Amino acid sequence: KYRADGRANETAEETERRRSEDRLQIIARRNNMSAEETQQRHSDDRLRANARRNNMTAEETEELHSDDQLRAIARRNNESFEVRNQHQA
Repeated sequence: KYRADGRANETAEETERRRSEDRLQIIARRNNMSAEETQQRHSDDRLRANARRNNMTAEETEELHSDDQLRAIARRNNESFEVRNQHQA
């Protein structure tokens, strides 16, 4: 039996081994990238992240802003706690 891509049906172990090899090839390619290629990849990653944000629903955007606000409050509270502890020491 063959799949649509022409490969014979694989066992779970064969599939896992192939995926592992694919991951290793990706890592090897990244390790061999020039500084310019690495910068381009980071730029592409940022563009993809921006595209995802632009495609968010209003609810998802509001949730993201809410999470950001909660993180900022937690950071401020943590900083205040550390300052109080320094004054008490």
